[in-house]
Amino acid sequence: MEMKFDNFCYYSTRLLMADVLGDVYVEVAKTQSAKKRFMYTRALLRKYNMLATTLDTDKFFEYEHPTISENFRQRGNEFFKAKKYEEAVDMYTKSLKSCKPTTECNALAVANRSAAHFHMGKYDLCLKGLRGVMWANYPPKLAYKLYERAGNAERKLGLIERAKESYAECLTRLDEADMSAENKRKFRAAVEIAATECDELLTYQKRTMKTPPVEQLVGGRNENIPALSAFVELKMSENMGRGVYATRDINPGDVVAIDEPYICVPFPDESEVCNYNGCLKFDIALFRCPKCVMAYYCNKDCMNKDYKDGHHLVCPIICFIKLTPGISKINELALKWFLKDYLKMGSKKYCSIVDNFSETKIDPITRGFDEIGQYKSDNFLTAYSLDSNENKMPIDVLFFFNCIAVDMLHYLTLSGFEIPEQYMGSVGASLVRILTVLDLNARKLNINAPSISHQQFTFPLALTLYPTISLFNHSCDGNIKRSGVISDRIRVMKAVQPIPKGTQLCCNYGIMFKEHDKESRQSACNDRFNFNCYCDPCIKNWPTLKFIPNRLSSLNILNPRMVDIVSSECKKFVKLKKSVKPKDHCRRINYLYSFIKLLYGNVKRPFALYEDCLEMIGDAHNIKTFL
Repeated sequence: MEMKFDNFCYYSTRLLMADVLGDVYVEVAKTQSAKKRFMYTRALLRKYNMLATTLDTDKFFEYEHPTISENFRQRGNEFFKAKKYEEAVDMYTKSLKSCKPTTECNALAVANRSAAHFHMGKYDLCLKGLRGVMWANYPPKLAYKLYERAGNAERKLGLIERAKESYAECLTRLDEADMSAENKRKFRAAVEIAATECDELLTYQKRTMKTPPVEQLVGGRNENIPALSAFVELKMSENMGRGVYATRDINPGDVVAIDEPYICVPFPDESEVCNYNGCLKFDIALFRCPKCVMAYYCNKDCMNKDYKDGHHLVCPIICFIKLTPGISKINELALKWFLKDYLKMGSKKYCSIVDNFSETKIDPITRGFDEIGQYKSDNFLTAYSLDSNENKMPIDVLFFFNCIAVDMLHYLTLSGFEIPEQYMGSVGASLVRILTVLDLNARKLNINAPSISHQQFTFPLALTLYPTISLFNHSCDGNIKRSGVISDRIRVMKAVQPIPKGTQLCCNYGIMFKEHDKESRQSACNDRFNFNCYCDPCIKNWPTLKFIPNRLSSLNILNPRMVDIVSSECKKFVKLKKSVKPKDHCRRINYLYSFIKLLYGNVKRPFALYEDCLEMIGDAHNIKTFL
């Protein structure tokens, strides 16, 4: 489902009330320079007092007096001692609502609630609470209890490696505990026994664990685009622009791309996904950032790396960014991207690169390649040069993005971050471009993002930007599709249909011919992505699934000499489809590959059994992670 802009009229309404909106749009339309457009917008918002004057975070939270929080917690303790754990949880939760999340009072209430959850058998909730306060203002002399409880909960959940780490940290923290030497000795001995049992369990797990095969690009790595197969190349076409084409025949199941996101952020406010760009690991219990308490991490290493990339600068303003008009997660992702590269390069180099990009006319086929002819997904300019439609979007939308960029940079400067005034135009224009690149490639095209499954539905875990996968154009009948563990940040793309030499490799942007007629598909492609689709289903006006033929006849057999073989195999496939459950499709994957190759060369599409086989191959390629 596509995300919509929040508060789109926020800036325009204020200017309309001042009776200047029409003049503003005229000025924005005639200003060709992105830098001048940003600086004009900045001056405008300043003139009409539309920018914040302070970073007053207290207005976002309403807390009662700490004494009230303490009273609720004490009542929770009484229920806990009486083994009335549900009532205890209720009191601890009320205690949390009465105190700030960065206080000791909050940490004590969360820790106590986790103990109640443990006794209720809700080990995942217990662990989430513990991880949330381990780096917070919890009394050091009591910290050993947190880690022992975490280890016990992790063992119950089968997280043996983590349990062992928690027990080790518990023993380290035991030195700070306020208890007698004898009690320390007994406690230490009990924890050491639990840790030894973890070692035995880990030895057994390693002995019985099956290692999944490592995916390899068919033909090896592409010489110029390392995330693509050596069996493909970039070419230009009149209707679709730059695209990826096969230089040899590619078979179903062949790996054609292995890409990593350039930038990513958990989505929505996901407390079970690591916020560090290089991790994005899905876990049931992560550590909470002690400063903003709105980002979560696997460990301190991930947190420190994320701080180095700029999260420490986001902490003081994250509440303001979340309330900035637009789409909260796109704004967060844009700020994360900007800070990561601005801090890495420094203002002078950063502005030189973005200015040079905006002022240089670049060959469409080599856009995003570096000076030695490499297109790499970890390169700033590769990501920055992706399509953005910035020059094609309506004036009101373009102005809206400029206003968002002005707001976000203003919050940064209010927090003490310094951007030299001579670089402000370049920085602002770059942030507008980053927003528009993400709007197109991460908001509207987030189909390949890490995902999680719940019952029959799949939900994205993050907003991601895959520079190499973005090279694949759309088809309403994609011949490649994502593969592997769908919650992984590394995205593997495999062929799901035969792809003859010279054919373009296309993925699907969420607009499929089986579900929508040609008119609605073309409308969606235009509205969301600003292009017309020229795939076979659109050119030949294929019917939707309900009207696709499901029988062989003289009308759809391409090779009459193969009719008996094709007919026989179709009957086998129908029996297989009825007898095999979706979770077992992967066990029949080689048969599915051979069947779709048989149909591809001998039956005219669309054909219902072909579409069924295609869906089964897609199921077989994906390893779902369930909530």
